[in-house]
Amino acid sequence: MADEVRSLVFEVPTWGWIGLVASAQGLRMLSLPRRTEQAAWQALGLRHREATPASDEPLLCEAAQQVQAFLTGELQEFSLPLDLRGHTAFELAVWNVIRRIPYGQTRTYSWVADQVGGGRGAAQAVGAAVGANPLPIIIPCHRVIGADGSLHGFAGGLAMKARLLALESGQGRFDLAATQG
Repeated sequence: MADEVRSLVFEVPTWGWIGLVASAQGLRMLSLPRRTEQAAWQALGLRHREATPASDEPLLCEAAQQVQAFLTGELQEFSLPLDLRGHTAFELAVWNVIRRIPYGQTRTYSWVADQVGGGRGAAQAVGAAVGANPLPIIIPCHRVIGADGSLHGFAGGLAMKARLLALESGQGRFDLAATQG
């Protein structure tokens, strides 16, 4: 029973349908906005088929409120318990560094690599850890960019990464073309 996971899908206007999965210990997964409710449920099912839908689960409801507040510009920092069991020590170290990148700022993959003690040569490994992030937005991997300032890989696509960065910068729109060199 302690490892039972529950799920919730909710809509954020102008963003789309977002899915969450949580255990009794904390959030385990966030699926980035999808166009339909069904697509959000499918995204959750790819990694958590065992999750039971629970629209009344307090942690999921609080997480949904915080995600919605973030995406509407009303919240800059999340205060939610996370359940990151099953991930490597390196991934956890990378995600801890990323969680400390301030709202509205970016850092490079090589900067993150330096912070975890891997040096610049570990930037690709950092990229893999960023790509394995089960809680994008909450663990703000969209704030990690290329050494030349360009946007690189994001589970939700580069347009979504640009939109999140624009939200945080207060621009409303991020010029994706300008970052592609």
